[in-house]
Amino acid sequence: MTRIFVVLLASLCFGGTLAWTWAVWPIAPGWIGAVVLVASAGLARWHWNRRQDEHGDEPGPYERLAWHSMVSMAVLSSHTTASLATGLDIHVGQGNSLATDNWTLILGAAVGWIIMRPRAIQQDERDRQVAARGAHASFRVLAALLIGLLLILGFAAVVVTQTLTPFVIGNILVVFILLGALAGRVTQLLGYWSLARGEQADG
Repeated sequence: MTRIFVVLLASLCFGGTLAWTWAVWPIAPGWIGAVVLVASAGLARWHWNRRQDEHGDEPGPYERLAWHSMVSMAVLSSHTTASLATGLDIHVGQGNSLATDNWTLILGAAVGWIIMRPRAIQQDERDRQVAARGAHASFRVLAALLIGLLLILGFAAVVVTQTLTPFVIGNILVVFILLGALAGRVTQLLGYWSLARGEQADG
């Protein structure tokens, strides 16, 4: 379980760091993030395939995809949140690369997904059970975030609401969707961890 939260925290920190506009990057930070996402997916698949052949105890296909999705959603959500926190206009062509970087990260996450996804996978009862838990967690987190935003829009001081332009609200909603998906993936991985621990106890 510790590994899940360590990887989650590292991914959140990495995504936020890529939005540091005061940092000096050798290339666009979006490409750095995309390369890391693709490389990590490739290395993880190679490592798990090797362990599967040698020990037969590595994650199944749906658990592997949950790992990649958690990392990708964490990087994307933290990068978008940090970009909004800069207070800059993050429209494309406004003197910064934050918007372009975010799209580049999405591209890296998609390529990593293709690398991680096996050619043929079958879902068993365990996968369906874990997926259901993840879906419930995603819904609850997303609903809670939306309720919080509605309360802010309805009752916050004008000095706060006047900063929430349609563009900002749109990006906040994107972050909420990512956080909802992130909560679902973390819940899935915790579910797989719990099941594996139970199997080890039975063994």
